[in-house]
Amino acid sequence: MPAKRTLLIPGAEDVFEPVVLTPHQIAEYIARYIYTIRNYSPQSIGTYKRCLREFVYYVASVDRAFRFTPACVERYRDYLLRRKRRQRGKGVGLTEVAMSQYLTALRRFCEFLVVEGVLTKNPARSVSGGKRPSRYHRRALTLAELDALLSVLDGNTEEIIRDRAMILLMLGAGLSEIEIHNLDIGDFECVGKVWYARVRGKGKHLKVEKVAIPQPAMEAIEQYRSLFGEQEPTAPLFRSMSKRSRGKRLSIRSIHVAIEEQYQRAGIRDEHDKLRLTPFSLRHTGGIILAESGVPIEYLMERWRIYWRPTAERYYKLAGTLGSNQRPDIQQLVLIPRHRRTQPASS
Repeated sequence: MPAKRTLLIPGAEDVFEPVVLTPHQIAEYIARYIYTIRNYSPQSIGTYKRCLREFVYYVASVDRAFRFTPACVERYRDYLLRRKRRQRGKGVGLTEVAMSQYLTALRRFCEFLVVEGVLTKNPARSVSGGKRPSRYHRRALTLAELDALLSVLDGNTEEIIRDRAMILLMLGAGLSEIEIHNLDIGDFECVGKVWYARVRGKGKHLKVEKVAIPQPAMEAIEQYRSLFGEQEPTAPLFRSMSKRSRGKRLSIRSIHVAIEEQYQRAGIRDEHDKLRLTPFSLRHTGGIILAESGVPIEYLMERWRIYWRPTAERYYKLAGTLGSNQRPDIQQLVLIPRHRRTQPASS
């Protein structure tokens, strides 16, 4: 059993119990953790292995006093930033972006140790990673731009019906291009009055997450599905219309191009804005609309599948910049009716 003793971090409210694990014990727990993420892509598993292998090296050779407290994790962060490469003869530490990747791996591993009963709390959760940009590189759509985009999606051609469904999924459910690419006909189910989609995100082999779908997006999906009649549940939802691959699953690149073409048709994207107004801007816009609706930050994190609280907090810092709380017609594109609130929530 790992040795524990109570430690009160000065100035902090939480009491952490330092835990002593040998490098060999840590390596065994890491092996068990890696097994729990076996359904991730080989690239993602490789990244976790590499980052956690560095952590084992650190505990075994650099900081033998590591006891799984926030202060210990901060020392590890300092090592990654300032000493890691110097000790390997390269003279400089990791960039903050790279360091954040190592710290994220440790944070998820510590969460696994909490589930296993080895730790009582996750010490890495209270330690921030690298500096993050004060604003998103990609911008949100304004309400006028959103109105213009929705107006060009008011049509009955197969292309318009398809693109409207994809855009409303990205705006109203926060789906990414790869999640849209992976959607099948049978991935939707209704629980009570709420529709959900099973999604497979980046780095995953299985569709392990359920995402709530707002009614306008679901209606657009039903209209698009009706174009094809009865289909096998495993048939792709969104399909190519090109001569060479008609009827096959729409590629991620084609999804990206289709949405950008709709931006151009709406007159909301020019050459000077093409790097900041992208398909991801729809998810970004939907997150701000959620924050402006007054839902709790925990709900936004659940809906948008955000695991790092400061990322969600940025949506609340942007609340008020769109003014969607004055447009019920816009908010209904994102909100699930039973979760509507009238008072803004504190972040």
